[in-house]
Amino acid sequence: MKRHFLQKILFITVLGLALLSSCNPSDQAAYLVVIPVRFNLPPVSAERTFMVKTTENWYMEQVGNEDWCTVYPDKGTPGDTKITLNVTSLPDEKPRIAIYIIKSTSGIEKTLTVEQSNTQADAYYLDFFGDPDPMINVDPFDVEPVRKLVFTNVPDWKVTVSAGAENWLSAIRDKDTLLITISDIDRPEGRIGTVTASGGGSVSTTLTISQKGLHEFLAPTRNFSLSIPGVPDSELAFRDVYTRARSTLLFIWASWCPDCNNFLPKVKELYTEFKDHGFKIYSVAMEIEGREQEYFDYMANNGLNDVDQTTGNKIWWENRPIFNPLAQVKVNAFSRLFYGDALLTGEIKNFVPAFFFVDGGGNIRKVYADNYVLRTDVAIRSLYNKMRTFLSRQLECCGN
Repeated sequence: MKRHFLQKILFITVLGLALLSSCNPSDQAAYLVVIPVRFNLPPVSAERTFMVKTTENWYMEQVGNEDWCTVYPDKGTPGDTKITLNVTSLPDEKPRIAIYIIKSTSGIEKTLTVEQSNTQADAYYLDFFGDPDPMINVDPFDVEPVRKLVFTNVPDWKVTVSAGAENWLSAIRDKDTLLITISDIDRPEGRIGTVTASGGGSVSTTLTISQKGLHEFLAPTRNFSLSIPGVPDSELAFRDVYTRARSTLLFIWASWCPDCNNFLPKVKELYTEFKDHGFKIYSVAMEIEGREQEYFDYMANNGLNDVDQTTGNKIWWENRPIFNPLAQVKVNAFSRLFYGDALLTGEIKNFVPAFFFVDGGGNIRKVYADNYVLRTDVAIRSLYNKMRTFLSRQLECCGN
């Protein structure tokens, strides 16, 4: 009896120990803690840390695919783990949210919410050093790169170019400097693009680049030099003409062009009236290769080579021909100086006759380069009157 009693006591003791063991806090208190569980971040790029405390292995999953927000590491073992959170700058002023679910192996879950908004944008600044004019006006060609020092307290900033301007305007970040490169313009009309340095949200500054077109008011012209084939010492630079005049007409024409032929007497009238008031003409004939003699005959038959018997000087202005194969008469190295690729693409159809009035610095003052059809007295007189009025005002002479 005593033996059975002792066995019962031992059984009860072992059972009690087992029950006590199963109630040990180390077995009952599995936990998963995330500190903090929410971040409200400014619009700039940012780095933050948070802690995962757990008694189990764990891993993290993102709800959706918000690649602007990343965490590392995204899984771990029991203990305390510091997690690094990185967010990129806010692309605009609209807020955005990323949500992560942290799970332990036993199924405990916690949620981490990351919200980024523009509400703290006032705490940041991003400006160009010296507070420059937000509009930069540049010439059609040979534009030096534009450098702007950026003054900011944002952790990082990036550069963007406005849509549609990427083919002629480029910008890169070079440490704390914005470097803008501008291509030569390829058309008569000007163009506008913007370059924006952005730290996120509304933390940004923008430069507007306005480039003059090849035909725009005060756009500089390119210099060129042409000679008469077979005539020694006949090379003539455009610069040597316009720098000696108050107003110079670059007259682009062709001996085979009927509209040019019809208007030639009016060009002579302009020259006769204004030549003593600082007016000069540089004439460029766009001729066809293989028809050189036809051009020289035209010049002689129309008196354009006539010389004053008293002074020995030419009565009219200087003419220089350019001979190209028929396929290149319209689009060639010379025409590109004044039309870019607009003739090649068909955006501009006219190239003769064309009239460019420039000042003593070679800057365009007026352009008459429409697709002129000068077949009637009315059309011829209308264009002539416009040019005469312009010249009389430029030279302040001869009435209007």
